Amino acid sequence: MRIRTTVRVLRGPLDVAPLVDVILLLLIFFLLTSTFVFQPGIVVDPPSPGQSKGGVSDTRYVITATAGATPQIFFNDRTTDLAKLRLEMNRLAKSEPKAVVVIRADRELRHGVVAQLLDCVVQNGLSAVLASRSGDPRP
Repeated sequence: MRIRTTVRVLRGPLDVAPLVDVILLLLIFFLLTSTFVFQPGIVVDPPSPGQSKGGVSDTRYVITATAGATPQIFFNDRTTDLAKLRLEMNRLAKSEPKAVVVIRADRELRHGVVAQLLDCVVQNGLSAVLASRSGDPRP
């Protein structure tokens, strides 16, 4: 006994519009639900933390200093110098007195430069955190 079907397979061009709609909706879904972590393009080798624990998870103010013949200083990934940094910290202290500034300094950077960066932050009444890397310390 044979059962006859009334459904016919239609062959024709594939409609791309619904496919594009679904792909765009998936793209929008993934973009809205993902979190982005922006890392600055400045290479810094921070020192090991030793026995200290803790850290700052969500900060908007980062001073980065690289070692070299002439140390380079960056505030929020924009190049600056100590004089401009002092002005910026003064403005920051007036607008957000309880702001926390993270200082990322290369481990080869002279101690005097790190002390000057700390002075820029602390003299304006802001809190400073020295960033260090986690893991095994290098010799």
